[in-house]
Amino acid sequence: MAVLLKRIHALDKRIEAHVDHFSFKHPVLSFFAVFIGMPIFILAAVFFFTMITAVPIALIFGWL
Repeated sequence: MAVLLKRIHALDKRIEAHVDHFSFKHPVLSFFAVFIGMPIFILAAVFFFTMITAVPIALIFGWL
């Protein structure tokens, strides 16, 4: 368990370093990615996961 937590922490640090490097090299692109791309991605993920759960339930109860 401790090894897994250490690997996750190291991966987190590495991803954070890459994101910082990208944001310093491309500030405009990172602005659009954070404030436009991320909300769209989150809404899309919520939509697809809701559909994954709602469609089988609707098929079982005969609502579709």
